[in-house]
Amino acid sequence: MDNTNLPSQPPNSPAESRGSISSEDAPSGALVFLVGPAQEEILVDVTGLREALSVFAELLAPHAMEMQGISYPGFGFASPLPREIALPDDDAFAMKAIIYALAFPGRFIRPATPADPAPGPSVREFLHLAVAIKKYKLQDNWFVPWPRWFEAAIDKVKANGTAQEMVWLVAAAWQLGQRRRFAELGLDLMVKHEGRAGSYFRFCERDGVVQRALPLKFWCLIGERAARLHKRVVDLVRSRARDDGCGCGGRAEVNSAWASVYDEFGWVAAVPLSELLGAAELLAEQEAASVAEECDCMGDRDLGRAAVKEELEKFKREAKICVECVLMDEGSHSVENSVYH
Repeated sequence: MDNTNLPSQPPNSPAESRGSISSEDAPSGALVFLVGPAQEEILVDVTGLREALSVFAELLAPHAMEMQGISYPGFGFASPLPREIALPDDDAFAMKAIIYALAFPGRFIRPATPADPAPGPSVREFLHLAVAIKKYKLQDNWFVPWPRWFEAAIDKVKANGTAQEMVWLVAAAWQLGQRRRFAELGLDLMVKHEGRAGSYFRFCERDGVVQRALPLKFWCLIGERAARLHKRVVDLVRSRARDDGCGCGGRAEVNSAWASVYDEFGWVAAVPLSELLGAAELLAEQEAASVAEECDCMGDRDLGRAAVKEELEKFKREAKICVECVLMDEGSHSVENSVYH
């Protein structure tokens, strides 16, 4: 693809681009996108954009209604001003970043600095980019390096992110068709940021972008799965605390620890899942590592030395929300079908 006809300079910042674009400012073959509710002006080149994005090839073809009166090489039309095309549902920053990446493959619109030598979008910006990438069918366009931006955003949120940022990543994964990431990030949101099941709706009730980017069924499923995961972990902790049938007495100390976990977390429904699961996983790890050497009869019991750890991992796998779960018709959902492979 010849990208020489795309912008030679980064698209203007929002503060710079609101002024009216005159015929003297516009090169031959230029048109203006009026982007978003504020109709922010973005000057683009017709030929370069048609070659760069197949979705625009028909929209910006010479015979298209939007192109009547446009002047560009090879066709004899003339216009005193560049033609304006309204894109009211798009995000201006996302469109600028995409156009810039098409002109300068692999580069982000913000320049590198010593503090940020490999610049990329914020998590919120990436959600807007994901929506635009899906709309304009850019998932396989290697000039727009969204996988690199996505992984950087994920690393940032996992290291020190908020629940709201995790929601934005889940929505971006859905938009981009990233099935594995969608399931994994949904579980992270459920396990690390869940309070009570109904609280998930606070993340989308005032966020129109998230409302449009994620199906409503996702929010129903995540509340149901979190509640079920919470109950299964509590039941397992309670069962382990009551498992005092050890013949050799090697489980007494571990038994007491499970009872303490249940006393602290198991009987309060409002305890965040992250705290309950974290305590259970830590104790399961300790049990798997230590009890085997101290308890001769552990291997013969229904729940062997690594069984609790394995059960907790199974519970989390079965709580994942896969793409098929969200797309599945209501009433046909089952735990077996929900497990993401």
